[in-house]
Amino acid sequence: MTKKQFYDFALMMKKDSNILFKNEAYHNSVYLAGYVLEGYIKIFLLDENNYRNHYGHLNDGKLLERLKTFNPEFFENSILNEDNINYPQNLLSDKYNINFRYEVDKWTDLKFCEKVHNEILKIEEELIRLRLEGILNDNN
Repeated sequence: MTKKQFYDFALMMKKDSNILFKNEAYHNSVYLAGYVLEGYIKIFLLDENNYRNHYGHLNDGKLLERLKTFNPEFFENSILNEDNINYPQNLLSDKYNINFRYEVDKWTDLKFCEKVHNEILKIEEELIRLRLEGILNDNN
């Protein structure tokens, strides 16, 4: 997949997640939000010379460890740096565990769901910043 395909996938999941959120289907809204962030992370990780690489799912240590090594200078000022106050705590911590999709009581809290959706918006802003700085572009 290309960066553009991952981005389009993330936008589609975000739209569906928002529909579920507005209809108070919080559990599945949070589940799809995880796919949004996973798509965004894969945009960072995509190796243009080997675009068929599969980096795993959001909670795979391999995916997050690879993200951390993407560009150390960039991550000093990024919200995706764990030391940043805006780091996505709910989506990148054990609060978001893919296995919770089977536990219907884990993601049903309105406040938690709101936090997850706010984190997605912050990550979108970060992607815009990356595009403006030329780190990401639509041609990849």
